[in-house]
Amino acid sequence: MLQKFESMGAELREIVIPDLESGRVAHTITIAGEMAQALNRTYAEHYREHGADVRINLALARAFTTMDYVQAQRVRTCLIANFAHALEQVDVILTPATALPAPLIPKAALPEGESDLSTLVEIMRFATPANLAGLPAISFPVGYNEASLPLGMQAMGRAWQEATLLRLALAAERVVDRKSPQVYYRILPE
Repeated sequence: MLQKFESMGAELREIVIPDLESGRVAHTITIAGEMAQALNRTYAEHYREHGADVRINLALARAFTTMDYVQAQRVRTCLIANFAHALEQVDVILTPATALPAPLIPKAALPEGESDLSTLVEIMRFATPANLAGLPAISFPVGYNEASLPLGMQAMGRAWQEATLLRLALAAERVVDRKSPQVYYRILPE
């Protein structure tokens, strides 16, 4: 896809954004804390309605301290500054949409779900920085892997510059072949 963008006139430049690993940890603490807080008022009375995965994740979220949360917000502030500096050098930042293709869900996990936070955090490696920094981002299809699973690319941009990201995603979608999954239902008219 990068070569296709170059053929459309894009100038590609490699950049380095410091402290992304700290940002991943800060995102996990922040999102877990916010999830626990959002469900706190009604959690006890609706406990059994949540799957085991949600209950496990909430138990982990409650183990974080206020000091953990404050430190995560300090890391967030640094990450915002690092992205602002990077976006002074380039119009958009391109990454894979996910770090791994979608994993197979074991049949035993289908009724209740499963909690595999380490895999989830790894899959979301490229999506979490934009979320934590409050940057607009878009994911778009760029092809398929050897197992015919879809692969995507993510573009992150400056605040209030969503139109740039939408134009880029549209340009990508116009040059990428798409195939329908083996099983799907068309719900919109062609």
